[in-house]
Amino acid sequence: MQKQYPEVHSLEESLAILKKYKDDLTKEQYEAIRSNIGNFAIEDMFLNERNIIDNIKILKGEATANEIITEYKKEWKIS
Repeated sequence: MQKQYPEVHSLEESLAILKKYKDDLTKEQYEAIRSNIGNFAIEDMFLNERNIIDNIKILKGEATANEIITEYKKEWKIS
């Protein structure tokens, strides 16, 4: 069972979550994720902690986007 992460309702909340991981990221990785958060926020979509962790995994080479998508599909029981 996946850990449940609370819904996020603002850009500020998403950025506060990202800030918790700042010391684990290079400046470039941090800025890339910050930019991604901002791009989603333009459309009133806000990344929660799981989304941010997924971004970190991809940037660090710990997972591919396809692996993350497959994880979500299994969780949502989508083929």
